[in-house]
This record gives sequence, structure tokens and C-alpha cells, in this order.
Amino acid sequence: SEDGKRIWALRLKATLDRTRRLTEEYSDALLQIFPKKVQMLGKALGIPENSVRTYAEAEIRAGVIFQVSKLCTFLLKAVRTALGSQGWDVLVPGSVSGTLVQVETIVPGSLPSSLEGPVILMVNKAEGDEEVTTAGSNITGVILLQELPHLSHLGEKVVFVTCEDEEQVSDIKKHAGKYMRLEASSSGVNLSPSSNDRDAVSFKKNLSSNDSSAAKGMAVKGNSSLRLIPLAEADVLTSGAKAAACSRLASLAAASNTVNNDNGVSASFRVPAGVVIPFGSMDLALEENKSTKKFTTLLQKIETEGVENDALDKLCKQLQLLVSSLHLSDDIFDSIMSMFPDEARLIVRSSANVEDLAGMSAAGLYESIPNVSLSNPTVFSDAVSQVWASLFTRRAVLSRRAAGILQKDATMAVLVQEMLLPDLSFILHTLSPTEQDHNIVEAEIAPGLGETLASGTRGTPWRVLSGKFDRTVRTLAFANFSEEMVVSGADPADGEVHHLTVDYSKKPLTVDPKFRQQFSQHLGAIGLFLEQKFGCPQDVEGCLLGEDIYVVQTRPQPH
Repeated sequence: SEDGKRIWALRLKATLDRTRRLTEEYSDALLQIFPKKVQMLGKALGIPENSVRTYAEAEIRAGVIFQVSKLCTFLLKAVRTALGSQGWDVLVPGSVSGTLVQVETIVPGSLPSSLEGPVILMVNKAEGDEEVTTAGSNITGVILLQELPHLSHLGEKVVFVTCEDEEQVSDIKKHAGKYMRLEASSSGVNLSPSSNDRDAVSFKKNLSSNDSSAAKGMAVKGNSSLRLIPLAEADVLTSGAKAAACSRLASLAAASNTVNNDNGVSASFRVPAGVVIPFGSMDLALEENKSTKKFTTLLQKIETEGVENDALDKLCKQLQLLVSSLHLSDDIFDSIMSMFPDEARLIVRSSANVEDLAGMSAAGLYESIPNVSLSNPTVFSDAVSQVWASLFTRRAVLSRRAAGILQKDATMAVLVQEMLLPDLSFILHTLSPTEQDHNIVEAEIAPGLGETLASGTRGTPWRVLSGKFDRTVRTLAFANFSEEMVVSGADPADGEVHHLTVDYSKKPLTVDPKFRQQFSQHLGAIGLFLEQKFGCPQDVEGCLLGEDIYVVQTRPQPH
């Protein structure tokens, strides 16, 4: 039932998770503040070494915050028992084997180069926008020891699970260095010792048969006249897959007003107005700045530079610094001015030829700058150049390298759209990744701006399943993010957002079961409509503003 014991337990779990996270952050803060100062003071006062070393931990354990943490752990275990949960969450199901290796984060170089064969990573922390494959092509699975939105862009390449139960985590760590088998499905997660002979042969076979589907699907740069392109005219060759999809969304939005699913639920949605600064605009800015030769030299160097030292980091930073210093031409700026009202708030978004492809979503890899205005030409131009420069972050360079794409072949268009100030933001997969059921969509919803979901902020969003062909709605989780990102209508359009503490007692999605059901059903109808129109399962991003649902992006869903 959507208003019975299970919903009560899910809501309580969200509160307890948020409380425990607060106690952990408090303890972490003390451990950042105390140890070095305590050591200096203890040495000066001649206090015994053992007392100095244990002071910070003893101070934490003596406080009421520590007792609240232990109480939360006890209550969470009881709640999970009531829900029939084992403390695991499955982001990407599947069965894999490999050596279990514990790392702090997923970054290139985190795995020893001597380690061969398949690897299952046990990761302490993640931001949600890492590229797993850049840490090693032999990674087959990830066990993350923290909460993470399921549909955030980290867990789309390999078998991926999270674990938040302290006893389970302690048991997992005992197997570090051993060859293990990870089995994850909607029915649960099992981690057990495995023989590596047969699995290693299978792994080598799969590795050798991999091809670069991303490179094959990458659109080449078209010969643009470098005029500003209205969103309705955007196509893949001049504007990138993201802008082209938004162009089609704009035409579908008009048709959606008259579309209902089989149960009479409306599939209506809206799309923000926009224009595209096409491929080639950055090259023109480089020419006008007389920086083309320097740019080309740096680009050639990052093509072959290794990741073992910090040389690649330095080259990427030099490229970013060069590109972020570029200025938008006056002609393009004046054209944009003529297409939006003077007071309009805008968001400046990437639309590269190496993102939103069937084989390479690159979601969260390139920059979006919210809350800018044409009334401040410098801030707006800087936002555009920051989006161009995001093509050359270390993560972006290594992601393309892993996909077999030459750095010189990557190019960036910029999508400029009306900035929305939403109440809720969502990511919607029209084929539930966990259930693998073509009859339901899965949505994750966060308060405020969508960056909370896209960046993989620690915490849990509202998570719902909604039927495509019936009115079935099932709530899987209540949101427990500590903060929401917002932009007030009274704020200056300076590219900044505010972080506000969330009060879930005032959020209808938490306290109003009727609203939760109607909103989820509407998302289900939109998901079905878009899946039918685009011809395959879709990864959709959008938001709720007042009573209107906006869709801001759709791409082929990773599989």
C-alpha cells in the first residue's frame, strides 16, 4: 500500500539516514580539526603519546552525537528488517567475478598497474560523475560503501551496487584481495568466493571482442556558417546530439498536449526555449585570439601523454586556461540578445559531438553553467568559454581515450536555454534498470535544481516505479538529501546557486500520497510517449515548475 506500514518505514528510513549522515559529518569535522593541534599541544605539555593519539577518538565517543549515531545504526537495522532489505541497493544488475580491491575513489591510477585480470572495486566515496573505465578497463563491478542516486551517471557501465549496512561493510572488507563473485539482481545481492580460472578466460574473451561503438556513433563536425541556430533547426552535424534531441523535444511537446496513455493519463510536457552556438565557434574564437597554433600544439601533446605522473593534468589545465580566456564574438552575442527578453535568466549547456550517443552518454562529463543573463555580457561570455573548456578536463580526455576517440575529433557546440527555477527535478529511465521490466519506468526525483541528481550528491532521492500501461505506482525510497540547490527570482544572474537545508515536512512528494501518485503517473505517461517517438528506451531529464512538467533532455538509455 502507498499509505501503509511500508511507506511509514521508508519515510522513517530517510529520516534516520539523514540523521546518521549528519553525525558522520560531525565526527569527520572533529577528526579534521583535532589531531594535528592535539599532537602539538600534547608534545608541548609532555602528555604521554598514547593519550595524545587517542584524544580525538575519545572526545568523539564521549559526546552525545556518537550516541545518536549508534542509535541510528540500531534503528536502521530494525527498519531494514521491517522492509525486508539486506542493506544493499542494486544500481546495475548482473553477475561478475574478479579480485576484490579496496580504493578510496574511482580515479585513474587507483589500481596498481601490476594487477591483471578482472577486478571488483570496493569504493569508499564517489561523486557520481566519475568514468569507471578510466580507472581500468578490467573493472567488472563496483561495490560503493555510501548512498548514491541509482540513475546518476556513475553506475551505467558495470555491475554496480551500494551497501550501507555497517555489518555487511565490515564483512565485505574481510574479503579484500580475494577472488570473488558478485551477483546482483532485483531479488538481492550475493558476494561469495569464486574460482578464477573459467572467469578469467571469459573475461579475456569479452575484453578482446569489445569495439568502440561510441566512436562509430560519433557525429562529425559539419561545415557551419557559424550563424546562431534556432533550437527548432538544430541537427546532430552542426549542434550535437543533445541539442538535436532538444530540438525534437520542442516539436513533440506541442503534440503531447493531446496525448493520453491507455488509462487516460496525460503525457503533456513543455520544453524551455533555446538557441545553439554551433560547432566551429570555438575555433573561430581561437583564430580571433591568435591562439590556434598554441591550442593545436597542446592538443597534440595530450593525445599521447601518460597518466602515471601529473604531466597530463598540467596539459589539461593549460588547455582549459587557454580556452576559458576566449570571448564570444559580438555578432553571436547580438544574435542571442535578439532571441531572449532582456531580463531572461539562462542556462549555458554543453552539446558536444562526443556526448548523448548510444555508445557514449558522457552524462555529467561536460559543463553546464546555470543562472546567467545577457544583461552582463562578460559573465555570459565567460559561461560559454567555460563550457568550451570543459571539453579538456582530465576526466573528459581520459573518457574519450578509453572510448578510442581522438582528442582532435572532439568538438563542442553550446546550447543556450531559458533557465527554469523548478520545485523538483527528475531523471527518468523508461526501462527500469533494476527490474528490467519494459512495462514500468523508474524515476529519481530531487528537490530544487537537477544538479543534485546529476552530480551524484550523497543521499537518496525520491525513487518511484510507474506503470506505462496502468496506473500502478510503487514508492521505493523517500528523499534524504540534506540540501537542495535553488535560484531565487530575486537573486542576481551571476552563475551562482544557493544551497538550502531541505524541510521535507513541506514537500508534497513526501507528505501527500495523492500528489506522489499523480506526479508519478504523469512521468510514466511521458516516458512511454518519448520511448515510442525515439524508438528505444530513453534516459530523460526534466523538472516540475508549478503544475507544468518540463523535459530538458533525452538520450538513449545506457544498456
